[in-house]
Amino acid sequence: MLQQYIWKRKKILRGLVNTKFRKYGVPYDTKSWWDSDFYVSGVSDRQTISPKKSEISSLYHYCSVEQLILRAIFNNNIVTDNIRVLDIGSGSGHWIDFWQKLGAFSIDGIDISQSSVDYLTSKYSSNKAIEIHHGHAANLIRTINRSYSVVNAIGVMFHIIDDQDWSDTILAISDQLDSQGIFVIGGHFGLLDNIDVQIDQNGHINKRLRSKRHWERKLRECGFSTSQLYRNNAYLSIRDTLPENSILIAYKDMG
Repeated sequence: MLQQYIWKRKKILRGLVNTKFRKYGVPYDTKSWWDSDFYVSGVSDRQTISPKKSEISSLYHYCSVEQLILRAIFNNNIVTDNIRVLDIGSGSGHWIDFWQKLGAFSIDGIDISQSSVDYLTSKYSSNKAIEIHHGHAANLIRTINRSYSVVNAIGVMFHIIDDQDWSDTILAISDQLDSQGIFVIGGHFGLLDNIDVQIDQNGHINKRLRSKRHWERKLRECGFSTSQLYRNNAYLSIRDTLPENSILIAYKDMG
């Protein structure tokens, strides 16, 4: 719908003004913000988007992203049976469940939020195929030190505000991916670069959008051979605002 299209562009334009001209906002504290400012009403799929989001629009959002990933898996003959998956920013466990349904035999989930980790640890307490880790992604990836066929990061990488931390995380992911592994990234991959589009009422920046070109350049630097972008325009067909939800899939080796 035209209204949703305009809203999304206004959000990016406002972010451009705040970032490049007003120089407004300071980076948020990733270690405390999610628990003190975000997961204040519990952990659920809906909560991972917004406490004000409806269950229906939340489900619509997740379904639209799932379709893009499934299209890529099917069209590129990506094997999902008996694979090891790393899920970064696991939140309520939606993507852990998604990959397990597709046949993953082992999944490591990472989240910096203690509230999320407590929730996930309880949720998967009887599932020995799933292990939950608490802490900073780049450090944990190297500490866990396992190889993966898939690294999944949906709606996560734009919350890494520090550019060096963002770069280090991508390199750590590449180092732990199998030779033909894939990195599944959910977000916004437009023309404008390093735009801070989400600033809370206290002036804390918690979302930075990087351009498609910036992403592609960094992925090549970190050892990925190619990438495919799947644009998600599902937000145009619902009368609600949804997060940035396109999918970029980076391949270590297309074979």
